[in-house]
Amino acid sequence: MKFPDVIHAAKPEPHNEVPQAQSAHNNFWDFQYMHSEATHMFHWAMSDRGIPRSYRMMQGFGVNTFTLENAQGERFFVKFHYTPTLGVHSLVWDEALKLAGQDPDFHRKDLMEAIDHGAFPKYKFGIQVLPESKEHDFDFDILDATKIWPEDIIPVRYIGEFELNRNVDEFFTETEQVAFCTSHIVPGIGFSDDPLLQGRNFSYQDTQITRLGVNWEELPINRPVCPVMNHHRDGAMKHTITRGNVNYWPNRHQAVPPATKDEGGYVEYAAKVAGMKQRTKSAKFKDHISQAQLFVNSMTQVERNHMINAFGFELDHCDDPIVYERLTQRLAEIDIGLAQAVAEMVGGPVPQEQTRPNHGRKTKGVSQFDYPPEKPTIASRRIAILIADGYDSVTFTAVKAAIKGAGALPFVMGPRRSEIFPAGETKKPGSGVVPDHHFEGQRSTMFDALFVCGGADACATMAKTGRVMHWIREAFGHLKAIAATGEAVDVVGKAIALPEVTVSQDGVHESYGVVTMKNVRPDSLTDAVHIAKDSKGFLEQVFYGISQHRCWARELDGLNAQVAY
Repeated sequence: MKFPDVIHAAKPEPHNEVPQAQSAHNNFWDFQYMHSEATHMFHWAMSDRGIPRSYRMMQGFGVNTFTLENAQGERFFVKFHYTPTLGVHSLVWDEALKLAGQDPDFHRKDLMEAIDHGAFPKYKFGIQVLPESKEHDFDFDILDATKIWPEDIIPVRYIGEFELNRNVDEFFTETEQVAFCTSHIVPGIGFSDDPLLQGRNFSYQDTQITRLGVNWEELPINRPVCPVMNHHRDGAMKHTITRGNVNYWPNRHQAVPPATKDEGGYVEYAAKVAGMKQRTKSAKFKDHISQAQLFVNSMTQVERNHMINAFGFELDHCDDPIVYERLTQRLAEIDIGLAQAVAEMVGGPVPQEQTRPNHGRKTKGVSQFDYPPEKPTIASRRIAILIADGYDSVTFTAVKAAIKGAGALPFVMGPRRSEIFPAGETKKPGSGVVPDHHFEGQRSTMFDALFVCGGADACATMAKTGRVMHWIREAFGHLKAIAATGEAVDVVGKAIALPEVTVSQDGVHESYGVVTMKNVRPDSLTDAVHIAKDSKGFLEQVFYGISQHRCWARELDGLNAQVAY
């Protein structure tokens, strides 16, 4: 979350000493209140969108409006969309807080690790297209960068897919020197009068010159794949050696003329101007509330609860009561239920009525629950397998193989990072398994699910290990899938210790996303697992739970709040 660059001091009362500048949290909310055009945007920031689970599960969509031109020379407005095939998912708040301290590079490592393991992130590429003639047909301005184009009236059409299938060879040259520029487009794509886009087109070129030098477009990572002929000459760090003695057009030799449109050159659309063209914004830019209401209306109950908690967390750090009052006044313009819940949580004045009518409309594509994968999958999910000396090697081997077979990434956790030996084996080097991490070296926050492996001696050890108990409780509190077999069923039951969450007494049993199997049966541990909602097998139920990202029923029924983690 970005705070304003300038800290505004509170306005002094007459004849009083000037108070100290407000805290960053106070200034954030004061800044948002004064800049009402951000009303819609800060609801996005306070939603689960602000804490994505992974770059691989993070949706991308263009804030700016570009244009497309067809073969007949007709212009259309367009917004570009990138939707992950894994679905759109987020962390939970406590998990996000802990990860920020446990591994600040978590997202970058998560992306690189998935690519290195062949679990290549894929995104569907889509467009929202609007004929130029329909620009003014809506109650919002389509060129307002703080607004979305609701998908129920302007659908997204998916036209392609892209995949991230290679990590960089050298980070600085291929990542730090990347220089994006909104004015870099290809023939057929053009610019609209979106005021934010126009400002970016003007400023980004100067920004990259300042950051990387005047010849930043010749760096290998920024250089076009196709050869480009131009009259650029000289300057620091010039790479290209150009023959000839002219560096301008027109020239007497007719050298390097501009490419025409028929030759594939870029020609901007010749917009028709009727009357005077002014640098102004339409009156629709002043509607700061309607789309904020649309966003809140479109949230599921789970997401609304998270927004209340997010507002409550941020406002709890503010020490000036006027901040609570102003923010709840703003929320009361959008949704009275949200405003009252936040006010009660932070101790501010509780508004009694909605101060602006809520239009009641919803739209699809705003809630993250609108983006499930086309088929349930655990591909690229990180799954921790907890073992100790005396673990059940048959179950361990079968589960690990099945996880790999489903395209997920298994990680073995043990009490130490040296070899762990299975039940019934002498402790001879090479007869056990070397964990990827020890219990203290990682936390459940870094994984999507847990499997606790059986084995009498192993489970006796884990039941007495506080960190293992914390792993299980924390994963339960963060709504993650948990699985256990054999003696580990009792370990999981002891860790969670809630009467509502029951565990297996014999066969496969599922309760609030906790899948257990007391007596292990070989037919429940097959390599090929069909992930489906109503499956009866152990691994099928475990994998389906993981594919759902979280067990939201735990949160809705208040069970996660009853476990200390």
